[in-house]
Amino acid sequence: MTEFMTTLHLRIHDAVAALKSARARGDEDLCLVQAGEIEDLVEIAARHGVDIDCGYGALAHAA
Repeated sequence: MTEFMTTLHLRIHDAVAALKSARARGDEDLCLVQAGEIEDLVEIAARHGVDIDCGYGALAHAA
């Protein structure tokens, strides 16, 4: 895995964790921000042919 791919996966993981935390706290504004971050990262992955294969996109739309 390249450094780019590793970094992308880590950023997505961190954004998903932050989204889950925001949901648990009931922070709707932060949920929207994190969902947007996930969407952006998923789009970057798609543009560069990075297979994230974990359903991150569905999490972003669930917020």
